[in-house]
Amino acid sequence: MARIVALTPVVDLSRRRGEIRFRSTVKGSARHVFAVDLYSHLREKHPDTHVGYWVFPLPEGPAESTIGIDLTEIGPGSLWMETAAGRVSAADSWSNPEYTFDPIVGIQLVLRRDGRVLENRFVAGRVADPEVLRSYYHRVHAEHGYTPAEPFLHELHAAMLRKLERLFLRHFAPASRVLDAGCGRSLFTEIRPDWPFGIVAADVDLDLLAARKAEFPTLRWVVGDAHPLPFRDASFDGLFAGELIEHLPDPDAGMDEFRRVLRPGGTLVLTTPNRRRLANVVDRSERPYSPDHLSELSYDEARALLGDHGFEIVESTGLHLELLLNWLSPLPKLDRLQRSWNRGWAVPLMRALLAAGALAPRYALDLVFVARRG
Repeated sequence: MARIVALTPVVDLSRRRGEIRFRSTVKGSARHVFAVDLYSHLREKHPDTHVGYWVFPLPEGPAESTIGIDLTEIGPGSLWMETAAGRVSAADSWSNPEYTFDPIVGIQLVLRRDGRVLENRFVAGRVADPEVLRSYYHRVHAEHGYTPAEPFLHELHAAMLRKLERLFLRHFAPASRVLDAGCGRSLFTEIRPDWPFGIVAADVDLDLLAARKAEFPTLRWVVGDAHPLPFRDASFDGLFAGELIEHLPDPDAGMDEFRRVLRPGGTLVLTTPNRRRLANVVDRSERPYSPDHLSELSYDEARALLGDHGFEIVESTGLHLELLLNWLSPLPKLDRLQRSWNRGWAVPLMRALLAAGALAPRYALDLVFVARRG
């Protein structure tokens, strides 16, 4: 039985304040050390991306407690615990007042005994702040593009490009007008140099788009937000929202925009990570796949969102099943192929499990939908 259970899987830290409820069941609590450790999600580099850690005594036996958070000024008093006995300050802490916020702060509820980690429960701290997002994207685009060197991400990217090329050619008619919303470097340019339809690529990063325009002048590059999109109603025959909707603070509003700029009968191709991918289901967490994913959706949630906004789903599929988890570990359930086995020798396994995502998209890592506007 789990000793620590997070009752608040996601906390909104957009205003740098929030609270986390959790349940603990600990015998001999004086022998245990409980810490709340905050890092930029997936960028755990001490001290640069480390917000800090705060250590608290746990009540004996079963109990429900609340961690209060106030990061408007980062220091020893930024976190505290509320129990049935009242408010408890941290018994020990370290904090980084110079921390620069990323869109997702990974909050770890860590239980140790005799120096050994017994459990580590994840809570996502969501910072839906436009300036934080803009700063993050500028750093990411300045550092790398879409083709990382790690074998797993390289294989995932290549499999997605192959799938998208087939879908684009099948569903976007020749001579039609297609929007690549929130394009970044634009996957259209990563797949092939020419397309039988016209492409408008839009993103917020002026410097990035200027560089891409110099390299790919046949595309029309437009600086503009994903919400609202800077286009008239019914401007496009097709729209590609590739790994975009999970970045938006409000997916409903984003889907409204996709519908608005598409003509009736127009086609939306949408890809997004799966909030309920297999690793998260097994781990009973909502660990975002990337540090800037504010609004990940499950397979069922994405289908419902499309239907609610007047889209008819034409095709749906998935990429990758995380079957090679550390199934028996009390620590977070993580895919070995994306971590310790992320090596060249494991590429055949990666390719097999990437393809297996199409067999069980409800639990796949990444989701792909083709939908027609009603």
